[in-house]
Formats: sequence, C-alpha cells, structure tokens
Amino acid sequence: MKQILILIFFLLINTNSFADKRFEKDLKKISKLNSFVNNKGEYYQINNSIDKDKTLILIYTHGAWGGEQKVNGCKNIWGKIPPAIYQLDGTKIKDLTIKTYQLCSGVRGWTQSEEDKFWEIYDKNNQDVNSVLNLKDKNGILLVDKWKGPKRRNNVMKVKIDEFKNNGFKNIVLSGHSAGGWDSLTLKSNFPNDIKGVIAFHPAQSSKFANSKNPHLGWINWRNYKISLIKLEQLENVLVFSHIKDKYENSKTLKFLSDSENVIFVDVSDTNCKKKLTTGGWHGITLTKCFAESDPRSKEIIKYLEQIY
Repeated sequence: MKQILILIFFLLINTNSFADKRFEKDLKKISKLNSFVNNKGEYYQINNSIDKDKTLILIYTHGAWGGEQKVNGCKNIWGKIPPAIYQLDGTKIKDLTIKTYQLCSGVRGWTQSEEDKFWEIYDKNNQDVNSVLNLKDKNGILLVDKWKGPKRRNNVMKVKIDEFKNNGFKNIVLSGHSAGGWDSLTLKSNFPNDIKGVIAFHPAQSSKFANSKNPHLGWINWRNYKISLIKLEQLENVLVFSHIKDKYENSKTLKFLSDSENVIFVDVSDTNCKKKLTTGGWHGITLTKCFAESDPRSKEIIKYLEQIY
C-alpha cells in the first residue's frame, strides 16, 4: 500500500511538472516575436529612458486558430499586428506618444482527452454549462481554466498588462482581432482600472456562429456563457468593428455590444476593400492594408483614442 501511495505521489508531481513545462515551453516559443512595432511594420525595442507618463501602450492580440492542441504565434499574416494599428506608432495624442505592441498569446489549451471529456459530459447533460464548470484534471485544476481562451486571457494577456504597469506605464489600451478582440473586451470589463480602452476587430469566440442557419442549443448555451464573462455594465471606452458577411460574428449577432451606450460600433459592411483568404475573408477585412490606407473608417481609431484621452 505504501509503495502504491509513493507511486501515485510521484506521478502527480511529474504530471503537474509536465503541465507547467508545457505552458512555459509554449510561452517561450511564442514570446520571441513579442515586440514593439513601428509605423512601417518593423520590430524594435523601446529605450528604458522613455517618459512612461507620456507614453500610451497600444497592445494588439491576435485571434486563435488550429484547435486547442496547437500553438498560435505571430509568424503568419493572421497573427501579426495589422497596419491599422501599427501605423499609429509614434502618433501623439495630446501629450501622449503611442507605442504599438504585438503580443503573441496562442498557448495550447486542453489535451485531446480533456477536450473529449469536457464535451462528452456537456452533451450528456443536455448542454447545461453548469455541468462542466467544476470539472477538474488530475491535478485538481479546473478544465475550464485550461481552455485556450482563459489561458490566453489570464496567463498571457493579463500578465503582460501587469508587466507594463509594474514597469511604470499607466496608459494601456488593448486591441485585438477575433478571439483576441473578445478576450480584450472580457479583460477590460473585469479590470476596468487597469485598461483604458479596447479596439476590437470582429470579436468572436463561437466558431462560425453568424452563418450557422440553425445553431444547436448547446452551441447557443456555450456562447451565452462566453458573453456572460463580459461584464457589460463595466464595459466602457470600447470601439468595435464588424462586417455583416462575417461568418463568425456580424453586426446582428453582436447586438449585445452595439446596444450598449458605452460602445462605439462601426459597421464596415460597405467597404470597398476586397476580402483576402489569408486574413480570414470578411472576418479579417480590417486587418488588410487596404482598410488601413483606403477606408475612412480606419480613422475612427485615432478619433476614438483622442476621445478617451
């Protein structure tokens, strides 16, 4: 019996160690491309002598793709900071100078077995969200916390925000696309004093929800749960871009945001820019160079920043 207990203890230590190493390994890999980006799209590092009181840090977080078991970084066009954001680097808002920052946040989430277990129990309980919120892994960690979304939001994005604040930067605005935009909204609503505002390009976290003719109840329940994580009553100073042909979320499905008096909602459905497969079609139209240079709605970003400052 004693030998069995020792074996169990040994396995728990190693399993927990593996879980920590897995996250750290992902973080080390993706953080190599974390950097400030100038208005030409080139990486650079800021000087430590910078006046932090007169600097506005604009952090951009990419969307998620490839499933829970894959690392998402900033190597491809889908993950890189878009022209509409990095073109603002060096721009002055009153006495503040904007510094745009690319944050790679795509650490892995559930293992395949954890993901299978999660949705199996969810389906067996008639898609009741509460049935899976208390599920834990072998180390007692809630599976919902190991899901890719919370790991990005709580273990990568929030840590980076705190890092900037601890280094003396007081003015922080988040920007993001798709899941990066959704997570930015969630963080802003939960930590309103740490984040001045959010620029969300096509926020989404429910796969291809907008073009699903008959989304099943389980899908709707899970999306409603994700919406509930955004504390709408604390959401202010927010700018959201959307397109009616976006297959993930569009102007209609994001009505819960557009109805808020604290959200500036910009519908770019009549843009003259053409969709590109490399940026997700209409879901990523605001990530294109065309949008940044040719669509007048891109200027709403600087107007928005001037408004909140």
